[in-house]
Amino acid sequence: MSADTLTSSALLERIQRDGVRKTAIALRKPPLSSRLLQELAELPSPTVAQQFVAAYPLSPSHLLESLAQTAQDPEVFPFLATNPRTPPHLLSTFAAHENPEVRAHVATHPQLAARELLHLAQDTDVAVRRAVATNPSLRLPHHAALTTDANPGVRLRLATQPALPAQVALVLAADASIIVRTHTIAATTADEELLLGWAASDEEEVQLALASRKNLPTAARSVLLLSPHASVRRVARDLIEPDSVALLHFVTNGEPDEHAWVAVRPSLPAPLQRLLAPSPHLPVRLALAANPSLVPDVADNFATLAEESVCVALATNPSLSSDHVQSLAATRLPAVLTALAYRDDLYEELIPFLIEHSPDFLRHWAVQQKPAALTDPTLARRLLADSLPTIRALAVASHPWRRADLYDFARDPAAVVRLAALRHAQASGELVASLLTDPSAEVATAAEEIRAARATAARSAPKAPSPSIPSPDPITRSASELSALNSQLSTAPLAPRHAPPPAPKLFNQLKSLFWQ
Repeated sequence: MSADTLTSSALLERIQRDGVRKTAIALRKPPLSSRLLQELAELPSPTVAQQFVAAYPLSPSHLLESLAQTAQDPEVFPFLATNPRTPPHLLSTFAAHENPEVRAHVATHPQLAARELLHLAQDTDVAVRRAVATNPSLRLPHHAALTTDANPGVRLRLATQPALPAQVALVLAADASIIVRTHTIAATTADEELLLGWAASDEEEVQLALASRKNLPTAARSVLLLSPHASVRRVARDLIEPDSVALLHFVTNGEPDEHAWVAVRPSLPAPLQRLLAPSPHLPVRLALAANPSLVPDVADNFATLAEESVCVALATNPSLSSDHVQSLAATRLPAVLTALAYRDDLYEELIPFLIEHSPDFLRHWAVQQKPAALTDPTLARRLLADSLPTIRALAVASHPWRRADLYDFARDPAAVVRLAALRHAQASGELVASLLTDPSAEVATAAEEIRAARATAARSAPKAPSPSIPSPDPITRSASELSALNSQLSTAPLAPRHAPPPAPKLFNQLKSLFWQ
């Protein structure tokens, strides 16, 4: 039903169903007719109708004034006291009303005269004073009365004002109540100078409240990083990226968890690393050891100390040099060797060496099915006898076996070993065909893929060229051809010889350590 066709009985039914305030707000557009509002105001029995007229924000002023004189229901007056169309002289009357509920309602009215606001700010009823503290029309005299109110609830309501004058905010920020102080600092509108003053206060609750503000200026955030309170620094470091000065403050004044937080910072300056390295707190040393920006002298120190947990963290550092890797291997600590097995940059000669001498490294390297070059047949045969299928598979995949050997490996009870034999470079077509019906679906599928790939490669391979006619013997060549050939031979560069890369300087020492 539209507002034009709405009857007083239908409207009354809706008011009783949805409530006075909700109905008054819902029917603002299009506005109800004055005639309909007059009918509601004159209804003899339902007082809820008069409450609705008193609350409706588009009720005519004369109708509101009439209600103030004739209404018998005391519940009408609170609605009249908050209606934006209530005449000013009625608001003044309500400000002096004997019922504190009426005074509390009118205390929030933005059009209430300044003298009534001041009178209500000093009302004997605390609920009235709390209500007037939320009025957006307050001026300095009203603020002065409310900031000195004995009840902290009144002062807290005042602190919720979004745009307090700076001098009022300063007073409330120094309030005896911590709740009033923190709420003022966290919520009230303030310029950058005031915010910087609060940030530099070195009071923990003040700084924490300030850190909770949105859009805090960068300068204030930087000041909070240098707070003497760890709780403030922990919050501030999430607001702005600390510079080297702030990080030094964390290291020299912070708590162990802050040191650990600094130790993992990317591109951590070397002087700060050297300050953190001798930390008595293990989490700090662990965090620093795993930092990719770790400087070599700190890495040397950690490797030399051979503290197992720190060396494990160091072994996971992706920027570790090959010399440091070998230093870690020389510790012979099982957990460290295990961690090294998960690196992807191990020196080529180091892998088979660790496979041979470290059962922990061998087991974890094999689990990952990483490649290795096991040129020693004795070592390969020893690994073939291991009870773990992953180690046998490593032995099969990492040694240049004969084709006949691969047939033996293809009968291993473990599918992972048969799969290694199938994928070996020396696996013959007959071996591939024999595994097409392997009981393991993974092996059979791999065999089919290899067979198909070989067939495709054979079809796409270029045909062998026709036998070429041998070139004439040099003796029969002309003198000019021989001269040109000699010229080419004399100027052609010699083909380089591919020497094996030199072993790292620590490798021989590492061998001697393991063989002791």
